[in-house]
Amino acid sequence: MSDNRRDFLKKGTLLGLSGLASALLGKDKLNQIEEVSNQLESVAPFIMPKLPYAFDALEPYIDKQTMEIHYTKHHQAYVNKLNDTPSTNLDFGVSDAAKCKQLDTTSSTVVRNNLGGHVNHSLFWTLLKPNPKGEPNLPSGELNEAIKKNFNSFDDFKKQFSEAATKIFGSGWCWLILQDGKLKITTTPNQDNPYMKFATEQGTPVLALDIWEHAYYLKYQNKRVDYINNWWNIINWQKAEELYTKK
Repeated sequence: MSDNRRDFLKKGTLLGLSGLASALLGKDKLNQIEEVSNQLESVAPFIMPKLPYAFDALEPYIDKQTMEIHYTKHHQAYVNKLNDTPSTNLDFGVSDAAKCKQLDTTSSTVVRNNLGGHVNHSLFWTLLKPNPKGEPNLPSGELNEAIKKNFNSFDDFKKQFSEAATKIFGSGWCWLILQDGKLKITTTPNQDNPYMKFATEQGTPVLALDIWEHAYYLKYQNKRVDYINNWWNIINWQKAEELYTKK
């Protein structure tokens, strides 16, 4: 039995006993069980993050059906596959992003693809926010100043990022990363990300854009450029600023 499955069974057993414990052992004992359960969170199987908005909240830029399928089918499939995979030899005492840093060229392709898919999507959801009225959506604060410093202007940055995303062959991701104190645009194939040792450019993600067809095809079909152009309206710049200022 894999380590993550064993931890899952331990946690499930504890949670299943909590109702009985409350009746037979009283609140104090129940609190002890809950504390143990909370401690097991750090070694529990991979879990889906809560989507921070409704499936239809990003319309008209990303439609409800795409969001629902993307989150409940594609992202969930990565998590399910990770939890069905035999022991991954990963350190489960660190964040999922840090787990990506543990991967190398000898790592299982299944783990690489699905861990990347899980981490990438978990970040992607947080970097989107509703904008139903189509109000101007621009960065501010330290990130805005850094963008202007590294790319001359926001418009130049937007053009370079959009071009990089458009030129990705097949499926992949486009990123704005922080690398050695500087912002840089980079891309990764499939579900790779800049945390991974074998990425062409390594760094800390500040922005992430999913260029897999399942992210846009229901609404935009083959018009990737339209999808990218509309994405700028729903970027969560507050989250991007948070990621940047953690440097």
